[in-house]
Amino acid sequence: MFEVFYMGTWTLGADNSTIRNVPEPGPGAIQARRPIPQLSRINAIRFDGKSIYHGLTFKAERRLQNDVAFNISYTLSTSTDDASSPGTTESETNLPQDVRNIFDESGEWAHSSFDHRHQVIASGVYQLPFFRGAGGLKGAALSEWRVNGILIAQSGAPFTVNLGVDNANIGAGPAQRPDQLGDPNLPGGARTPDRWFDTSAFALPAPFLFGSAPRNSVIGPASATVDLALAKTWGFKEKQLEFRWEVFNLLNRANFDLPNRTFGTPNFGRIFSAKNAREMQFGLKFMF
Repeated sequence: MFEVFYMGTWTLGADNSTIRNVPEPGPGAIQARRPIPQLSRINAIRFDGKSIYHGLTFKAERRLQNDVAFNISYTLSTSTDDASSPGTTESETNLPQDVRNIFDESGEWAHSSFDHRHQVIASGVYQLPFFRGAGGLKGAALSEWRVNGILIAQSGAPFTVNLGVDNANIGAGPAQRPDQLGDPNLPGGARTPDRWFDTSAFALPAPFLFGSAPRNSVIGPASATVDLALAKTWGFKEKQLEFRWEVFNLLNRANFDLPNRTFGTPNFGRIFSAKNAREMQFGLKFMF
């Protein structure tokens, strides 16, 4: 079976974090410049968030026939929003830089931090034909084994570069960003864990100004994993015993985490960790 389908969503009134009682950027004591000087910053939830998603999926499916079944899908998608979560994630703090400017291009409207433009998901099962019909102990031990596999591969998603200092002099809380001088994304072959993006594309803004870097302007590492399982089931009247040998990240691919995204820190732009390496496990399940 072959299938092509489109899905689009438009979300209004999403709940996103923000901060109230923030002064305008400028010199002088912060507290005296707040709209309500008697109060400090006020953490709040706003309910005016929005997001737009478009996705086109191509899918092929084969039911079990001649010992083989599979399901393969490819999705080309784009997702934009003004915050991708009500709380902090590894990609961004999900707090605005300028709490008075959210939705235009100089504000927070950008690609979502989960915007994986390309995604391939494939799964399949192969019933091993060896020793089929063999009787006795040989048939019980060596026949009717099956192999299950899952592939998940997706392009990198964007993340936000933030400042580690209060350059605008507005107090702690708002997620200030540096100036962006050009495209920080390096060509695919030039990216390494020691220099994932062009750190020279960012600079410290002039004092008491917000940075020009947009939200989620740098693309993170892509990922790909292959999981494999070898399994066999024995039947005993109305009972079943299943054995499974499962291998996760079969190819032991290094799926890197995000780089250090805080401008001005010593390891800015470098990657120091990755997701799980190859893992194996054995399982025995008795169903009755």
